[in-house]
Amino acid sequence: MRFELMAALLRADRQPENSAVVDVGCVTDTGLNLYEVLGAGRTSHAGLRAGAARLLEVGHTLPSKADRLYLVLCEPPAEPWSAGSIRDVFTVEVVWRTTDGWAGGEAGTALGTTG
Repeated sequence: MRFELMAALLRADRQPENSAVVDVGCVTDTGLNLYEVLGAGRTSHAGLRAGAARLLEVGHTLPSKADRLYLVLCEPPAEPWSAGSIRDVFTVEVVWRTTDGWAGGEAGTALGTTG
C-alpha cells in the first residue's frame, strides 16, 4: 500500500519520501503532509485510533510541524462512522484505496489531485 501511495503522489508531481520514522512524508504547496499506512486487517476503529495516535506521536518528534496528517487504508474503514470520528478527535484524515482510485473526505488533497 505504501508503494501505491507513493506512486499516486509521484503521478501528481509530488516528491514523497519515506524514512525509518514516518511511512511517507511529502512537502506540497500547502505544507508538510505525513501519511501512516495501515495494512490489511487494521481498518477497525481501534486500528484507526492506534494509527492516528502513532501519527500524532511521529509528528511531534519531527523538527517541523506537519500541516496535514493522513491515515491510508487498503480498504474502507470497517465502521463507516470511524473516519469522521478520527478526523474530529485527532485532526487526522482517513483515505483508502478503491478498485478505481482513492476515496475518503480529503482523498484529492491527500493525493495531490486537488488544492
